Amino acid sequence: PNSAKKVQPIFVSIDPARDSLKALRDYSKDFHPSYVFLTGAPEQVQAMAKKYRVYMSKADETEDGDYLVDHSIVIYFHDDTGDISDCFTQSMRPSDVVEKIVERMTFVPKY
Repeated sequence: PNSAKKVQPIFVSIDPARDSLKALRDYSKDFHPSYVFLTGAPEQVQAMAKKYRVYMSKADETEDGDYLVDHSIVIYFHDDTGDISDCFTQSMRPSDVVEKIVERMTFVPKY
């Protein structure tokens, strides 16, 4: 329980053209209130996607202007210094994710 208080979930949109701050605010209602939702200019989102090797591809728009964005689904777990400590995919069992997070947060090196 105390470790959970140290986790800050951050959701980063990869579709800044559609995901305005208002849209993200509305979307956030489906998530735990501790989530932080971020977006940015298209160039910033592209740079973030490149840095984290996120696959993303916008499909052709329909006649009414709607479209889908295909993307990788990965949760990146960072340590206290901001370095990536681990990453989790949608194919992992929740219990395995929890186990790895606890392991990363409680690891004490033995010298």
